[in-house]
Amino acid sequence: MPIDPIEAEVDEVLAQRMRRGDGVAFAALATRYWNAIHRIGWNMLPDPSAAGELAEATFLSVFRSAEEFPDVVPFRTALYRETMRQCLTRLDAVPSSVTRPLGAFLPRFDARGRLTSAGTDWSECVETAFGSRDVEQRMRGTLQRLDALDRAAFVLREIEQLSVDEAAAVLGITSPSIRHRTHRASLILTGALSALAS
Repeated sequence: MPIDPIEAEVDEVLAQRMRRGDGVAFAALATRYWNAIHRIGWNMLPDPSAAGELAEATFLSVFRSAEEFPDVVPFRTALYRETMRQCLTRLDAVPSSVTRPLGAFLPRFDARGRLTSAGTDWSECVETAFGSRDVEQRMRGTLQRLDALDRAAFVLREIEQLSVDEAAAVLGITSPSIRHRTHRASLILTGALSALAS
């Protein structure tokens, strides 16, 4: 979600102190952001148990390079950028043979450009069915099969609720690309959930 201006100001004060070697300021920033960084790792990495290791590595990197940690970029953006860098270096490229079948979950259109299926009537679904461990694991599997940048855009926009512009700054891609990648990932995940419900 867009960061509150007061929270952003607190971040910058703490980050300035951290750059001067203030361990208390570093601990405060780590406490503020640990859950978010862990959550990003949990959603980005194939092994969810590696999320804690990722968070630790990210904060160690921030601490070790505190003096060089850019002060021209908002602290949260720089932190998320480092988190995604750490994630992407831990990911093997997803081969197209894995990502291509995900196209089956995208909406279908006829020759005139009309949607051929109205999709799943979610009101017919039993709520508890979506809370099952099997559904969670299968949806997580689908998330892990997405292209890494599609997954990253989706995680930053839909899970972490970053603005389009901040997500673009984190990933170093354009805002239209963030919108496109997030939309594609959302359609695939919705289609996969519909397939599970049918």
